[in-house]
Amino acid sequence: MKVVVFTKQTFDTEAKITIDNQGKINREGVSLIMNPYDEFAVEEALRIKEKTKGEVTVVSV
Repeated sequence: MKVVVFTKQTFDTEAKITIDNQGKINREGVSLIMNPYDEFAVEEALRIKEKTKGEVTVVSV
């Protein structure tokens, strides 16, 4: 079985996000992580892969 999981980067849930004077997010010092729900999806895809000897592809845009 082939499984495809789409993921997205997001700001760390514990990061302090600030807005600059122009109304834009100040990304300095803020780390990006994989969306926690996407992480669950990748883990489940790996479980399916192990059971079915399949293949997992992770796509991030």
